[in-house]
Amino acid sequence: MLESIGVSLIGTLIGFLFEQNILRQSNIDIEGAPMWYEKKGDQNKIYVSTYVDGNLNAIEKAKRNVVKKITIIIEDAYKVTLKKEFIKLRNKKEIKFMKEMQHDTNLSDFVKENTIIQDIKHDKGVNRAFVRGYMPLAVLKQYQTKRIIKIKKKVLDYQFDDMMEELNKEAS
Repeated sequence: MLESIGVSLIGTLIGFLFEQNILRQSNIDIEGAPMWYEKKGDQNKIYVSTYVDGNLNAIEKAKRNVVKKITIIIEDAYKVTLKKEFIKLRNKKEIKFMKEMQHDTNLSDFVKENTIIQDIKHDKGVNRAFVRGYMPLAVLKQYQTKRIIKIKKKVLDYQFDDMMEELNKEAS
């Protein structure tokens, strides 16, 4: 039962992110920006472009900003997806499962480890670093699937402990 909720959640999350990838396109003209800046790539990846003013050290900060932006995109997608799925819940176990899904303490580390920096440019003329990176949706789906298994086990353990406590109270 929890697994079907989890699979539905992943499907909704990945579908939402895919739709957002199609809709999220901008034509921002930033001085010194390379041709690839803010351009769409593969629809199955979350692309982010960012820039930071400064010398060559600004490249590292721009890379970190790419990771932050991807993390925010995923967190926002979680919020929308969970809100849609929460309506379908019927019992305490399902609600506990969904609440566990909301709090992903490992997300920023996961994004940092799995973001691929594709393009880097430093324009000396305007003293600005440009970076573009992406997160493959397939990698995110794999991560969420593993997470669902862990959360399902945690919720079932919680439910078991709750039942044992109740039985002990009745036995006393």
